[in-house]
Amino acid sequence: MKIITFHLKGKMAQFRRYYSNSSALSYSIPPRTTVVGIIAGLLGFERDSYYELFSLDRCKIAVGIRSRIKKNMQKLNLLMIKGPNDLNASQEHHSQTATELVIPEDIKSGAIDYQIWFHHEDNQLMERFSSLFSNVGYKSNGISLALGTAQNIGWLESTEILTGIEKNDVEREVPIQSVIPFKFVERLAFRDEKYWLLKEDIPFAFDHGRRLKKKGIVIINLEPGPIYAHVKRFVSLENGENIIWLE
Repeated sequence: MKIITFHLKGKMAQFRRYYSNSSALSYSIPPRTTVVGIIAGLLGFERDSYYELFSLDRCKIAVGIRSRIKKNMQKLNLLMIKGPNDLNASQEHHSQTATELVIPEDIKSGAIDYQIWFHHEDNQLMERFSSLFSNVGYKSNGISLALGTAQNIGWLESTEILTGIEKNDVEREVPIQSVIPFKFVERLAFRDEKYWLLKEDIPFAFDHGRRLKKKGIVIINLEPGPIYAHVKRFVSLENGENIIWLE
């Protein structure tokens, strides 16, 4: 199968957890729904118009962490905006909201770096997305790219087109460069390397009403390295790396 991989980067991110309310907590990685929204937005699709086209059975997404990150809780003074006159912050109804931000380990010199792997059954759509990239950067047919909320501006780097083969080999210990959906894990295999593993319950897909359709628990290594594991299914890439789709 044909797979496009690229790096999603920025100085700050906020991927709000779907169940948080008074405190805006963030996932450690962009959920599948966020990545699909970014890809669809760059291709010029209208908001909420692409859920069926990028459904779990037609579109495959994997995510990996390539730089150390940390989280920082800040109080943001949010405004209730009903018209242009409310933008100067002179109106009432300010709301102090605790907001969890994802930032690089060194925010001055570093950047958040997520590697994304993307496959779609529609080859023409893959070609359209690939055509957005050039040697000097990328272009958008729609949105400006943001890491979660609009104020967290991001960018794309290092695109590459790979081929991959799906494999089922639970007896073999495999280094996985992406996060791993928990349901595919038979057992983990630890080596003499640094690990910082955690589990997060993230959304995979929405329905037409923007209601949660499917979610799942994933294992994330916050250290920028692979997770060694015996897994039920994975994709072997031509460059020697292995990934698992978020599904």
